[in-house]
Amino acid sequence: MKKILKCTLIFVIALLFSTSVFAGTPVSSGDATMTLVKDEKAELTFGNYGTFEKKMAKIDTENKTIDITLSATNNEKLGADETTTTLKAGEVVFLIDGSRSMKVNEVTVNGTTTTREAIVINAAKQLAQKLFAANSDIKIGVVEFATSTTSSEQGTDADAKKITSSLATTLDDVNTALDTVSSDTMGSMTDLEAGLDVAESLLSTTSTSNDKKYIITLTDAIPNVAIGVTPQSDGTGFTSAYDEKVFTPTKNKLVALKNSGINVMSLLINMTDDEIQLSTMDPKPTYKEVAEEIFGTTTEPTAGPVYYVDDETATETITNSIYNDLLETTTIKASYKYKLTDIVIKDTIPQNIVDNFDFSYVTAPNIGTISNAINTSDNSITWNIPELNPGETATVTYRLSLKNQFDSDILNIDLPTNTNVTIDYKENGTDGPQVSSDKCPVVKLTTESPKTPDNIPKTGTNETQIFVLIIIVAAIGTISYILYRKNNK
Repeated sequence: MKKILKCTLIFVIALLFSTSVFAGTPVSSGDATMTLVKDEKAELTFGNYGTFEKKMAKIDTENKTIDITLSATNNEKLGADETTTTLKAGEVVFLIDGSRSMKVNEVTVNGTTTTREAIVINAAKQLAQKLFAANSDIKIGVVEFATSTTSSEQGTDADAKKITSSLATTLDDVNTALDTVSSDTMGSMTDLEAGLDVAESLLSTTSTSNDKKYIITLTDAIPNVAIGVTPQSDGTGFTSAYDEKVFTPTKNKLVALKNSGINVMSLLINMTDDEIQLSTMDPKPTYKEVAEEIFGTTTEPTAGPVYYVDDETATETITNSIYNDLLETTTIKASYKYKLTDIVIKDTIPQNIVDNFDFSYVTAPNIGTISNAINTSDNSITWNIPELNPGETATVTYRLSLKNQFDSDILNIDLPTNTNVTIDYKENGTDGPQVSSDKCPVVKLTTESPKTPDNIPKTGTNETQIFVLIIIVAAIGTISYILYRKNNK
């Protein structure tokens, strides 16, 4: 009796083992159907502007592949550059033409009759007020130039004079000096070279980057006298006529001032295209031609900015254009506040995916480096991004391909393509808190079952095992009962 029961038990165990083994047998990928169960994305933020996304890029149900893209972005945006405008002109000299044409000739501006000198003096006062308001440490001097030289005497520095004995440090002193120019009488001739000489003598000899020097020339004439030049006659008895012997030393003085670090800003009023009749030159040049020969053009000045204006625009040019040219604009380039570095993205893949799918890359990472294959110790791939600059997006795409033969155990169940993804990083050199997500695309594999009668259990299923077990238990019970009756007769 015991021997029969032992043999029966061994048979049952063997049968159960065989049905279990049969349940995990390989299945051909060609017999399987892949479907997408969930198109879930893993979306994470790290740091102030870092974002991460893991999503399905493509699924090919015919070839049983799924492509997954990982992307990390630094969304910080660069702000606008910051600009600051400052007045760094430490010393300024107003060099004002005091000749007869400035003081006597009347002009009409906006319906008001006045003189060019009055226009220039009033505009210079407005400019001085703006300069002191912008920089209380600025120093301003006033020099007037003109001469009555008409004899054989050569031009000298006496053809110009200091109205301020030194550079003034208050607006009141500058205005007083400008009023003096208005009431002063010097002569009808124009010795600009002398004026430049005297104006230079008011400026300090020291120089620093924040102590710039300017001479602002305000005139309606071109020079007809120069230092060391004997007055020329036009042949009609007029001496100190317009001549290259006067023009050349004046231009040379402008160049010398520029080379010494002094900027000369020249406002030239009413430089017409009329020929200069009082000239020894043949053919006779125009006033505008001579002015451009000495001072240069607006685009190619000799020593500094040149403004060719008429009576109506003189005030606007002095108070705004010249003022703006004395300002310096400093631009501070916008910088990023948050720097993302040492980014480590670790993507862990489930064991049943690792066992039954082949892994490969569709596109390599455009930034950083990534594992060549799945690390079998923890089923992960690791993506290292040394630095992610603002506006940059790092991406990589890999493919999971169902193997030609796969384990039947993964049939008819949801298959997440990811166990967990984690991100470690540094922001501005400091470790940020780790972030993670287990969301991912989910697929399912199914096969078409063979056709069998509905009342016959299918081999290899749990129902088959239960059915066989019931038959065996019933057989053992029957045999045991028969043996019991036989032994007790």
